Amino acid sequence: MDWGKALRSYRARTGVNQQDLAAHLGISQPQVSRIEAGTVLPRPDVASAIRALIHKPGNRGLFDGLITTIQFSPHVTCLVQPDGDDIRYVALSRGFREHPHFRSIEVGQRVRQQAGRIDEALMLASIGRGAFNGKVTAIDAVWTAEFDHHVSHWQGILTPVRSSVGAWFLHCAMKPLAEPQYLALMADRSEPMVVHTIK
Repeated sequence: MDWGKALRSYRARTGVNQQDLAAHLGISQPQVSRIEAGTVLPRPDVASAIRALIHKPGNRGLFDGLITTIQFSPHVTCLVQPDGDDIRYVALSRGFREHPHFRSIEVGQRVRQQAGRIDEALMLASIGRGAFNGKVTAIDAVWTAEFDHHVSHWQGILTPVRSSVGAWFLHCAMKPLAEPQYLALMADRSEPMVVHTIK
């Protein structure tokens, strides 16, 4: 853990000053300042207290809340992150993990390794369409995938998200479509991927 960044981020979102934080942790204000500056590491007991403090539900940042929301969601959602030439799963919803097509996927795995070619192409196409250029608000995509010789149709809203430290992620909320729904959606659009941008 980057202790300095963790403490600065915690103080920024809670409005706690160094003096009050020091009193809560049982250390001096100069010690908090040195930890935040990265010149010293916290003692093990202080590190444990910092972890407990920043992971307490009321003290978590918005991005941590998003990950928790995804993890407990009954819907098919996930969070992925670009990783060089690849994309990795960062968070999976309960609905995603329980869906028969996705049960083998785990956090940390590469999309290319675990998803079908269509899913990988969708993720790469969304990045190619500017998902992380700061102008795309959402991508509405419709696609067909084949799992174990079974064809299924999907619609997904892919939303670029940035963490508090500036890293890009893609939140994917997906739903299966019956074939008539899929055909109706495709009839109403000129291409399978509709990119919404800031006007």
